[in-house]
Amino acid sequence: MPELLIEFIALTGAALAGANIVALARPVILKRRGIKNVQEVGSKSRCYLNIAAGVAVMVWGLVTIVRG
Repeated sequence: MPELLIEFIALTGAALAGANIVALARPVILKRRGIKNVQEVGSKSRCYLNIAAGVAVMVWGLVTIVRG
């Protein structure tokens, strides 16, 4: 595979994991700041699954880059 495509795949996995981490952390941070009526994440288990999938894709991409 072209290296640019592999880098894109690794960054997409990192973006998926990062976005779900932010989605889980946002309500907690806003509640600590005193903001009321903060909407919680619909399914925390789905967020955890998306984080695991994102990390797996990111690691696969990075390993592919390193192995050449």
